[in-house]
Amino acid sequence: MKAKNSLNRELVVESALRIVDASGLEALTVRKVADEFGVTPMALYWHFSNKEALLDAVGDAVVAGMGLPDPDLGLEGYLRDAMTALVDAMREHPHATPLVPHRLLMVEAGRDLTEMTLRKLVDEGFAIDKAAAVAHYALMMSMTLVVGEPGKETTVKPADRDEALAAKMSLLQSLPEDSYPLLRAAAPSMVNCADSDDYYGSAIDIFVAGVMAEARALATS
Repeated sequence: MKAKNSLNRELVVESALRIVDASGLEALTVRKVADEFGVTPMALYWHFSNKEALLDAVGDAVVAGMGLPDPDLGLEGYLRDAMTALVDAMREHPHATPLVPHRLLMVEAGRDLTEMTLRKLVDEGFAIDKAAAVAHYALMMSMTLVVGEPGKETTVKPADRDEALAAKMSLLQSLPEDSYPLLRAAAPSMVNCADSDDYYGSAIDIFVAGVMAEARALATS
């Protein structure tokens, strides 16, 4: 429990983020954060008007922790590094990841990343509406990779994860081999990610390759 006189906005957000990291978004309540400081929930309303405002601040904290790529990179390198920066920030707080799309443009780091991504795409011949779509695809793919990483899916409560993974493995391995030989063979990879860096890196490479193919097509059209 923290001292009452230590209560401030930054520490409240840190406390909320720890709760989300440990137990998921659904576990976050104003009362639970207040309990960490030994105060009543009303004390937090000096800093946040309601739980939604606190959730917004948690999302902002995740976005603010994101690194920015070198702006001198070309489209291919910049897009790869931008997605990697998004993924890295969200991997630090996977259970807070669903907050990121709504808050990305509310934080300077997110606006800067998006503006430069749009600039790189437009400079390569993408119309602004197409560039906006590609930037959104990159964000949503990055988020989906994090919340759906095999073995770390955020839809499963941390306390229930081992049981859920065992049940998934049991189900896949019990499938009839004559009907689902490849699903059975792929079961370990579908249940647990053996190499997280390869999982993210390969997915980002595939996405970037598709964008670059479109850029080349635009250049010759």
